[in-house]
This record gives sequence, structure tokens and C-alpha cells, in this order.
Amino acid sequence: MDARGVTSSEAVDGGPLSGHLLRRSLWWFVAAAVLMAGGAIGSVIVAQAVAGAEVARQHRALGATAADVATELQAAVEAEDSLVATTSGYLLANPYPTSAEFLDWNTAAKTLEFHPDVLALGAAVIVSAEDVSAFAARTAAGRISAGNPSGALVITPPGDRAFYCLVSASLYPDSALAFPEGFDLCSVDAIRAGVVDARDSGLRAYSPYVVGDTVLLSVQSPVYRDGVTPSTVEGRRAALVMMVGSVIDARALFVSALRDHRGVTVSLSRSQDSEIEFFSGVPASGAESVSLDQGNGWTVTTFGAVTEAGISANTAAMALLLGGLLVSGLLAALVFVLGTGRERAVAVAEEGIRDLRHQAFHDLLTGLPNRFLVLDRLEQLLSCSRRHNTGCAVLFLDLDDFKDVNETFGHAVGDQLLVAVAARLESALSESDTIGRLGGDEFVVLTDGGTFQADPELLAECLLEAMREPFTFDHGPSLLITVSIGVAIGARTSPGDLLRDADIALYQAKAAGKNRWEFFDPEIRAQAIHRRDLEFDLRSAIEGEQFKLFYQPIFAVANLTMIGVEALLRWEHPILGLVQPNEFIPILEQNGEINEVGRWVLQEACTQVASWVARGDTLEISVNVSGCQLDQDNIVNDVRTALESSDLDPALLILEVTETALMHNAEDTARRLRALKALGVQIAVDDFGTGYSSLAYLRRFPVDCLKIDQAFINAIDDSSESEALIATFVQLGRALGLRIVAEGVETTYQIDRLRDHQVDNLQGFLLARPLDATTIETNLLDPSRPTRRLRHHLRAVQRRLTQESCPSRVITVGPK
Repeated sequence: MDARGVTSSEAVDGGPLSGHLLRRSLWWFVAAAVLMAGGAIGSVIVAQAVAGAEVARQHRALGATAADVATELQAAVEAEDSLVATTSGYLLANPYPTSAEFLDWNTAAKTLEFHPDVLALGAAVIVSAEDVSAFAARTAAGRISAGNPSGALVITPPGDRAFYCLVSASLYPDSALAFPEGFDLCSVDAIRAGVVDARDSGLRAYSPYVVGDTVLLSVQSPVYRDGVTPSTVEGRRAALVMMVGSVIDARALFVSALRDHRGVTVSLSRSQDSEIEFFSGVPASGAESVSLDQGNGWTVTTFGAVTEAGISANTAAMALLLGGLLVSGLLAALVFVLGTGRERAVAVAEEGIRDLRHQAFHDLLTGLPNRFLVLDRLEQLLSCSRRHNTGCAVLFLDLDDFKDVNETFGHAVGDQLLVAVAARLESALSESDTIGRLGGDEFVVLTDGGTFQADPELLAECLLEAMREPFTFDHGPSLLITVSIGVAIGARTSPGDLLRDADIALYQAKAAGKNRWEFFDPEIRAQAIHRRDLEFDLRSAIEGEQFKLFYQPIFAVANLTMIGVEALLRWEHPILGLVQPNEFIPILEQNGEINEVGRWVLQEACTQVASWVARGDTLEISVNVSGCQLDQDNIVNDVRTALESSDLDPALLILEVTETALMHNAEDTARRLRALKALGVQIAVDDFGTGYSSLAYLRRFPVDCLKIDQAFINAIDDSSESEALIATFVQLGRALGLRIVAEGVETTYQIDRLRDHQVDNLQGFLLARPLDATTIETNLLDPSRPTRRLRHHLRAVQRRLTQESCPSRVITVGPK
């Protein structure tokens, strides 16, 4: 066993694995590595396949989107073509309508309602130079209705050309696109090329039309005689009646085509004589595209983002790869752990057992041996002492007022302090000593004699000296802590006996003032055993009706007549006989049973005195109130209950309180005393002069009476100082209007001196010892009752005669 009580069986085996275990572990490590590599390769292959599948899916999705968009655009273009076809039919029947007639037809056909993207609609006729006059005559009505009174046709721009393209009917929802009357459309190269191409091919011509910064789409459709397209170019040229065209906003086509494809970028292009291209949005950098031929020279291109084929660019593929690697790693680790599991499990189990054994025998906070290990070490120490006839000793240590540290700074600081105390105590011990913690702030030191047996004070003084320096914490207060030490030496039959005796010695050190050490005294043990027995027997004292009240009479100084009694509690123990209060009252106060016993005393005393008052005996009853009772608000209810149940006049009840009890929690005590005074009872200060005697505190509490302690009364015979103090107490009481009672009167000389100092009441063995209720009634009350009854009767007669205003018949009654 070492200096801290740790045996070799508690050491931890930390040696390396055996060669066999090392080889087996290496083999399983290789197997786990192969499994890990295979899993990683498989994960990469699968992740790559997932990434490729995702790219293919996105390509298919882009192709489907492109097809949908192309179909929508085709439908939009066909809708515009249908408008041109409808207009062509109307103009075949009415080739030269006036502006008003053309507007009325469009209104009836709801052209603009069904085709809001149309910015201009009309018809143009190819007129040769020699047919200009005839065209002017056919369209004169239209010009006159449009505000040209002369109806003259002026061709612009002027100039001689082989033919002219002149407007025969027009509608301009957007006035910015209106051509001036007589404007030759074929003077614009792009329009002339489109018109000629459409006339000769029999197909619609599409041309860009620029207005400011906006490029619009112009649609031109040839209209032949009887609505039939000839099969030859010469025939088509001869049968052409007019060209019907419209100008539309290409953006409107995209709005319709992309309503179900948000975020898609599309271009509409036509490559023939000129490049026509319309965009909806701007293609993102690196976006892929799908182009579809719409026929008639139109191409629709749809742009969309497609994820790169790499694994890192695909979240699902990356997650699959990482998941595969993780699973592979876990499987490899599982294989390795299971492969080496048995040997490792045995090692872990042994280490766990050692940890559990350590926790079972050591304090978790300080790491010191706990009670179980201390008792085991003490048993070994006693066995060694008996074999070798050497001494052994136990030092029981307890921190003084450690409870205040926890209440003031918190349990965290308290725990830090306990750890620091343990370390400091360890540093003060030799290698042969063992220190342990029993719990709370209690420590035990075991020593096998040697220096301690030769010099009993040495180790205890060394430990006291170690605690003199304050304890300083990084983030907390500096604390100065003292310890009390109980020392027990010599052989015992069991370790528990030696610990018990050291604990008794510790109690003795605490009682002697703390911060000291004391040897175990067998007499103290006997007292402790006696106290323990009394504490156990007190539990059944009330139920067993073992408590009795004795009453010590109190007399008036003037004529030594009994004016009251003081109730004194006695315990009639079934074996020990009559036990005095100074033996059991402290125990009742310590275990909290004083409140129940005090309640019983109040009830019993009030009931007894009320029965005497009912027989004509006017007596006051003094009842002692413990400081523990006065610390609780229940004292007011206890007194009220005792008065009400006994029907005793509250003025006859005097509650006696010591000076020490008054000054404990003075504010609350004063409040409770005022509540008691409100019930009508009197308050007396017991043992006056032994505590905090001062005018200040007497004025602070509602006091009616001072009872001078018997220590001052007994000293009157041979101490002038005591007599002077008594005179001072009486003068103080007189100044405050208080009654003065002297306790412990034992000589006639004392009575004479107290009478000279005008003390009001006397109490002591010279006049009467404490008596039971039966003796009080038989020896003191019954003999004087006839005289008291006569005196009461005469006083009643006197009061009645006085009330009847008959002074001559007043009877004077002598002194009480």
C-alpha cells in the first residue's frame, strides 16, 4: 500500500499487444483496406453513371422544351398567316375599300381583339407606270374619304419606275407605322425584294421592319385571281391581284410560346435574302442549344443550361460517391473491429472493471479514497498494529463553517475549495499516511504510529498549519478556512469504532471553539452515547405522556403573597427518572421537536391556570418560549389557540424570552412579539443581564417585565458590584415602566436587599421550589381560598354601593 492507499491490484496494465495479436490485427487491416478500395472504386463508377444519366436527362428535357417552344411559335406564326388569309378573302371581294369600310370590316371581324400583336394590316397593288391613272381613279373614293378633296394621287418618292407598289387598303393600330398616301412600297429595296419573291414563288414573304431601335416582322402574302395560285411563274405574275401584308411585334410571339417555359432563352431566325433573327432573353454563357427547322426558311433555337458530365458538378452523384466511401469505410472499420474484437473486448472489459473499481473506492470530486476504501485500509492498519504491537491513529477532520461558503459563494466554489483542501492536506502528509474523504467536508487521515505515537500533537499541528494560508482561485474569492480535528489512537475491535471515537473527539474540538484538535476522551463518548439515547427516547416522550409541568411560585416583595407561577418542563423518563431541561431541551431544539413540545407546554399551562382562576385564584402564568419557537410565525397561532381553548384571560399569560433569542433575527422577532402583544399577553426578558442588556434593545421590543438572572442575585452576599448592577437594572426598568422580578433567591439577606432596591417580585428555592399542580393547589391555594373569596365578596359589595352613591355604607377592604 502506498501513501494514498492504492494497492498494486488497482494499477492499469498499459503494455503493448502480444505478437500474435499484432499479426492478426495486421491481417485484418489488409482485409479492411481491400474492402475499402473496392468500395471506393464501385462508388466512383456508380457516381459517374449517375452523373452521365443526369446529363442525358437534361439533354432530353432541353429537346422536349425546344419542341414545345417550336410548336408554340409555329402556332403563333400560323395564327398570323390565318389573319392574312382572312384579309385576302375580304379584299378579293372588295379590292379597293375606303379606309372607313376597311376599318368597319376589321371591327366586325375583331381583328385587333384576336391578334393584339398586329401593328399594321393592309393590301398593296403592283401597278405598272401606264396603269397608274386607272389605279388612281379606282381608289379616288378612298382618298376623298380620307380627307383629300381632290382625290388626286401623288406618288412618293417621285420618279419613273417600271412598276409601283401602292397601298389599296390599310389599318394602322400603331400610327408610327403608317405610310403616307401614295407611298411606293417597292421604293424600299427589302420590301420590293419580298414582294417580287412572294409574287413569283406564290409563298408568303417575311421581312424585317425597323422602327427606331425595334426590329418588327413584316408578313407579305400574294393574292391571285379567283384565289387560285397558278403553277407557273408566268401564270403567277399574270394572275397576281394584290399583296396582303401585316406588321407584327415578334416579342408577342415569344410571350405566347414561352408562357409554360419560364427562364428559357429562344431565338427565331430566317436566312434567305437577309438574316432575320429575333431573341427572347440572352443566352447564358456556355448554354447548350437545340435548333428545329420550322419550314419556309424559319428556324427556332432553344437555349438551356446542362450540367457538366463530371461527378463534382452533380450533387446527387457527389452525395452517392461520399456515401459509398463512408459506407465502405464503415464496413472496413467494422471488419477490422470484428476481426480484432475478441482480444480488444477483453482488454476494454478489464480496463472498464478497473475504472469501476476505482470509482467504487474513490471520491469522484477529489480522487481520494472514499469511506469504503478508508475502512478497508483501516482494517489493514489495525491488523498490522495487532501483529506487530505498534500504534495506529485516526484523525477526523472537518472544515469549520463550510456551509457558509456554499451559501455565500455557491456550490461550485465549494467544490473547488474541497479539491484545493484535499491537495493541501496531501502535501502535508508523509508517504506512510493515507488520507480519504468520507463525504461533504469531512476528511480522514490514517497513520500507523511512528512519529505520531511518539508525539501525538505533531501530525495534528502540521495539518492545522497547512490550512493557515488562504485559498486563492483564478476566478473567485480568496478564502481563509480552518479545520477542527478529532484524534483517536490505539487498537479497537473494528475500524468503525476507531472512526466513531475520532468523530466524537472532533465534536469535542468543535465545541471547544474550532480551529483546534482534541484527543478522544472516553467520558465524552459516554456523554455522546447518553445524548444519543436521550435523543432516541425523546421520540416517544410526548405520545407516552412522559412530559410533566412543574410550577414555581412567584411572590410579591411587599407582603410575600403568591401572585403567579412559572411553568417548568420536566421529563419523567421511565428508566432514568426525572431528567432536567438542560439535558433534553438542546436536543429538542436541534431536531426541531421543540415546536411541538412548546405547543404542548402552552396548552397545558394555560389550561391549568384557567382551572385555578375558575376557583377564584387570580394567578399569572409564565411560560418559557424557545428561540426556535420565536423564529417561526406559528408561535402566534400557538399562543392564540392555547388562550382560546383554555378560555384564559390573555393578561394572565407571560411569555418569557431570553436576551439571546431576542437578538436573533431581531427584525422578525420584534414583529412576532408585537403580534403576540396584540393578543393581550405580557412579554418578559428572562436571564436579564447575561446577554445584550441595553436601553436600545429594550425600547425596540414590546417588553413588560425584566427577570434578573440568579447569578447576580447569588452574588449580593459578597459582591458590591453585583448589588450595584441590580440597582442599575431596577432603575432601567423603572425608567421604561417595566416590572422587575428577581430569580434564584436563596437567603433572607437577599430578600432584604432586593426589597431595599424596590424589586417587584421574587422567585427562588428559599420561597418555594418547583411543585406539581396538585401540591400547589393543596398546600398554597386551598388554605387561602376562603379569605380570598370573602375579600372578593366585600370588594364586590363596595363597588355596588359606590355605584348607588351611598358613601356612608362603603366598606374599606384591607390589603391583599
